[in-house]
Amino acid sequence: MEKSNITNAYIQKINEFTYANLEIPITSFNSINDCEYLLIVQSFIENSIKLAIYPINKDKVIKVSLCSLKLSKKILKEISKILQKFQIIHTSGFLKLKNQLVYECYLNLRFSEKKSEELKNSFEKIKNIFKKVKIEEVGLQSSKISKS
Repeated sequence: MEKSNITNAYIQKINEFTYANLEIPITSFNSINDCEYLLIVQSFIENSIKLAIYPINKDKVIKVSLCSLKLSKKILKEISKILQKFQIIHTSGFLKLKNQLVYECYLNLRFSEKKSEELKNSFEKIKNIFKKVKIEEVGLQSSKISKS
């Protein structure tokens, strides 16, 4: 994981999650029967790892990472204006890392969807107010299960 990242994530098929070593009762999700995948977001904070697990219907989602030296009303307004058009699955909120503010969110959107171009174009127009803007796709983790 990059030092400027707040989170790391991957997508896993629900039916393969039962092979995980953690005892997490995913059947308690209300929407579990309507979804085929899980977005698993890992946050690394000091000496711990926090997991957030979301049932989803896509095998890929978009992660947006923003880095700024300062937070202003203008920056907040611009980010809100762009992201309100998309379904946010998970957000880190703004965190201060090494004298800069970092924000990450995962959107229920794939690069192959037409709406992803709108996202890219919107951030392209305001990229000068950020030190770094990174838009990437997080995909399905290849199964590590040996089937004998």
